[in-house]
Amino acid sequence: MQKLTRTAATAAMGVAMALVLTGAGAAVTVATASAAAASEAGAQGWDLAGSYGTQQECVAAGEAGVGDGNWAEYRCALFEARWDLMIPA
Repeated sequence: MQKLTRTAATAAMGVAMALVLTGAGAAVTVATASAAAASEAGAQGWDLAGSYGTQQECVAAGEAGVGDGNWAEYRCALFEARWDLMIPA
C-alpha cells in the first residue's frame, strides 16, 4: 500500500511539473511577442543605419555620422544580441 501511495504521489508531481513548465513556456512566448511589437512601434520614424556587436561600436558610428553631418541625432538600441544604430527617417 505504501509503494502504491508513493507511486501515485510521484505521478502527481510529474503532472504538476508538466503543467507548470507548459504554462511558463506560454508566458515566455507572450512576453517575447509583446517585446517585439513594442520594439517595432517604438522604431516608427527611425531608420536602421547599421548593426554592431557592441554598444561602444554603435555609439562611435553614431557620433561619426553626427560629426560628418549625415544626421543630427541617433539612437543605439539593443535588439536580438546586436546594437542597432537608428537615425531619424
